[in-house]
Amino acid sequence: MTERIRRAGSVAWAIVGLVTVLVLLGVVAWYLRVIWPPLVLAGAIVFILHPVVTWEQHRGIPRAAGTGLAYLGVLAVTALAVLLAYPLAADQAEELGDEWPEIRADLEERVDDWAEDSEQWPIPIPTWQELEDEFGNGEADGERDTIAERVEQVRDFGLRVFHIGIIFVLGPIIAFYLLVDLPRLRRVALELIPEQSKTEVLVVAHRLNRAIGGFFRGQLLVAGIVGVLVSIGLAIIDLPFWLLIGMIAGLFNVIPLIGPWVGGVPGVIIALTTRDVGTAIWVVVVMAIAQQIDNHFISPIVMQRAVKLHPAAVMMALLAGGTIGGFFGLLLAVPIAAVLKILVGHLWRTYVLGEPFDEQAIEAAADDAAPGVGMVEDVV
Repeated sequence: MTERIRRAGSVAWAIVGLVTVLVLLGVVAWYLRVIWPPLVLAGAIVFILHPVVTWEQHRGIPRAAGTGLAYLGVLAVTALAVLLAYPLAADQAEELGDEWPEIRADLEERVDDWAEDSEQWPIPIPTWQELEDEFGNGEADGERDTIAERVEQVRDFGLRVFHIGIIFVLGPIIAFYLLVDLPRLRRVALELIPEQSKTEVLVVAHRLNRAIGGFFRGQLLVAGIVGVLVSIGLAIIDLPFWLLIGMIAGLFNVIPLIGPWVGGVPGVIIALTTRDVGTAIWVVVVMAIAQQIDNHFISPIVMQRAVKLHPAAVMMALLAGGTIGGFFGLLLAVPIAAVLKILVGHLWRTYVLGEPFDEQAIEAAADDAAPGVGMVEDVV
């Protein structure tokens, strides 16, 4: 009992010290937040392409050449996809631009009608004007439409485009050098670890690599497959702009649980404003079928090496990530939650419960060999 109390006290002080260090690091990271977007993009590219580059290296191709070949392969696949989809997507985008004033007017009328019908509800639906005012698009005292404000908006938009362009230029460059130097960086990192802790650190690092790499590679592939499935389904029911909506659904599918349904909202809006309620119901059916195919057939295969998270943990992570970092935070919320699950679970089992590390290593190896159920664990 005395030993357990002493161990608990040591762990408590260690946690206090760790939290203090994390807070300080968080403050520093916030002041240096401009460097994180390209670094995160570079990290995602590294996790996605590292298995390909390593496979090439094992077959005698130098890492620099293998990294270049991997980049060329990604560019070739992207160019092929653009060549196949661009003509139809451009036509649909032009058609959507022509029809947008009518779609918007119809949507405004429907929202105002729903707002009027909900006046006696416990939570009434806001009118279109109230929604515009809430999100800052309404005019205030007739002064929001001045030339100076227009110029300011254009300047801000230009700066955002410039920053995004810098991110997409620096990220791949940083990732290239990291992919080439990964073996050397790994050796340097191992030299900094005490000999008695190397096995433990390597096992934990392997689990982290499996979780983060599995998420980025798996979610990217799943998003592409779901986007194709949704596009085909919407084309079958003859929904206008089906390719654009399918691309949006695939993009949002990278966010677990809520992303697929958020991606279906544009389809429902287009169905209500250009067709009828029956078509909107068919859109929901297509989205539901695509998600069932994903949940039961695609993700269990593609995401089988990813760490499983409870749905409640995923929802809380998405809530925290969206609140702190917006859409960017939503993208990183799940892998960060997976990392915390691994690290906190390992520290608790090793230093609080006193479980032998060998048993954890055996469990990790068995978990690697077991079939997966996707990023979100099956709790049914």
